[in-house]
Amino acid sequence: MSEIIMWIDAAEVSETPPSHHAIKVHHLMCMELIQFVTRVSILLPEIEAVRPGCSGTEALCRLNSEIDKAKKLHQHCSESSKLYLAFTGDTILSRCKKSRNMFEQSLNQVQNMVPVSLAAEILQLIAELRGAIFSMDPSEEEAGKVIKELLHRYVNSTDSAEEYAFEAIQVAMWKLHITSLKALSIEKRSIKEMMDRVGEGETTKRRILSIFLKLLNKHGKSIMTEQTHKEDSYPFYNQCEGRLETTFYLPKVGVRLHSLYPTQIGLVGLYWVCRCCLYLRLMYGPVVIVSGQTYERFRIQKWFAEGSDTCPILSGVLGQ
Repeated sequence: MSEIIMWIDAAEVSETPPSHHAIKVHHLMCMELIQFVTRVSILLPEIEAVRPGCSGTEALCRLNSEIDKAKKLHQHCSESSKLYLAFTGDTILSRCKKSRNMFEQSLNQVQNMVPVSLAAEILQLIAELRGAIFSMDPSEEEAGKVIKELLHRYVNSTDSAEEYAFEAIQVAMWKLHITSLKALSIEKRSIKEMMDRVGEGETTKRRILSIFLKLLNKHGKSIMTEQTHKEDSYPFYNQCEGRLETTFYLPKVGVRLHSLYPTQIGLVGLYWVCRCCLYLRLMYGPVVIVSGQTYERFRIQKWFAEGSDTCPILSGVLGQ
């Protein structure tokens, strides 16, 4: 799909990054990057106080510039359309990796110009940067692939574009947790706000956003109706409806999910809590285990096969 260019307009975002709770898509990548931004920002004043030479000053300028870019990326992922963020996932992944590499290169350049104690801190951060792995959330990546295929059909004016549209936008909405009328309204508003900021020469971007808005206006409420029907048919669906935009209570734990960082409940726990029920329409052989939780048979069998025996929600040992 060479005609469709994926990019992020730096002019779309302000200088102050929002709360991590506001990140709509690519949450883990953004949080990993912002963690490094914070670490580098703490070291910068100490490095500047040493007054490094010309090459050191250039490295400091690059660090400051990269910090600004990372903050803008963070805000971009908090304010933009979820559909557009999923569509441009490869670009965002590339940006995160580029920032990591720039931090590493610039810190490498100054680590020999500072006192030993500070150099040790810099070397430790460099090692962590080298070990950092950025990757897309599988569900968001899948949504991006569906969206790209849909746009490809629109660009090439294939007869199957409209026929494929309902299924594609439905899958994308579920994968991106646009699962309530409120979430749908927020997504449509985000698209309109992005369109208001699109420059005169950005015709491709405007066309993409227009397609998204058209599809949501045409199919959004129908998808929500089907969603409501599923919730009525499967009462336990509501436990897992959303990730960040939906608050729900974990029984016997006493915490609300939206107040937790992903690391506090674990990625595996987040997966089971937030995603398992999203596969209801494809759930074959649901089983209720002794903890009272409902899972798809092959998923819980895979869980046991991997050596796991603790319920990620209740923290108790699961029965076979």
